Amino acid sequence: MTSVMQGESERRVATVELLFDLTFVFAITQITHLLKVAHSPGDAVGALSVLTFLWWMYGGYVWLASHIASQRALTAVMLVAMIGTFFMAIGIPGLHEHSTTVIGGGALFVVVVHVLAFATLGGLVGPTLRFGFVNVGTALLLGASGYLPGLAASVAQAVVIVVLFGMALFYSARAFALSPSHFVERHGLLLIIVFGESVISIGLSLSEGGMMAGLIEAGLAWAIIMALWFAYFAADDRRAERRLSQLAPAERGRAALVAYWFAFLMMIGGVLCLSVGLKAHFSPDDGAGYLPFWLSLGLALYFLGTALFRYGLKLPGASYRLCAAVAGSLLWVSALSPSGLLGAALIIALATLAADAASGIGR
Repeated sequence: MTSVMQGESERRVATVELLFDLTFVFAITQITHLLKVAHSPGDAVGALSVLTFLWWMYGGYVWLASHIASQRALTAVMLVAMIGTFFMAIGIPGLHEHSTTVIGGGALFVVVVHVLAFATLGGLVGPTLRFGFVNVGTALLLGASGYLPGLAASVAQAVVIVVLFGMALFYSARAFALSPSHFVERHGLLLIIVFGESVISIGLSLSEGGMMAGLIEAGLAWAIIMALWFAYFAADDRRAERRLSQLAPAERGRAALVAYWFAFLMMIGGVLCLSVGLKAHFSPDDGAGYLPFWLSLGLALYFLGTALFRYGLKLPGASYRLCAAVAGSLLWVSALSPSGLLGAALIIALATLAADAASGIGR
């Protein structure tokens, strides 16, 4: 652990971590499909519980990487953990039919590998056991939820969400170190992969439904995704790394939980919702009615997440993002055509970028 902390300014993301991220994004793709076919609030709760658990454990593995000095050991841990993440992703569609054996087994496997690696390679037995009990409990609850009747299953899944949100809200993480450069780069690369998955899935849906018919709308959708990409990568990633580096090591954990757990969960959720709406709209089946809801929810979540990100790290410009979130939420009640909705969403995103540029953010 000493060597990791001494070289934290130079520590970068290992290629095996990117490979691990691909299995996580595969799970995100499965959750997108789960939301697309959701027929009840219970289905939405189930999808959110899996997303929350996955994101909690993903963050846990990012923190773990800052505590493993040996690249060979890190590679071994990530490759083994990928097995559990992959099986979780495979089991996600079964959640719609209350089949949670595969997803529960994968979740428990991911947690056990994480706890053992942190305790043995990270040298933090006490703190690891404290959060390990919570992680094991939520994994078991997630796996058992499919065996419970209707409402009880949704309640169990809701408990998973509440417990993990509570952990992120009240846990100080002072016992755990993080490398700012590695931490920021890892989350940024994941966000790029999530954006890329959205572009691919939308393109596949568009080609199935007839590309020429939706060419203009596809161009608008692509421009929206690019604008959302710029909303973070134009300046916030670099500013966040500088800010975390300026904080004392004991203070970084709390700031990272706010900015990179809560805020990034909302940002990824926003991209996921946007992807659901656009995939439904461009698919051969009639998905026009989905677009206003998912588009407005996606924009609101993403910009609300970037506002919280800036607030959590005490970066200027959070108010611009709050205004964009409110404007995006209003698209749900508009009477615009699909092209009009996409055009309005693009205007909101570009106006937000213009506000940043006018205020000097990113210079």
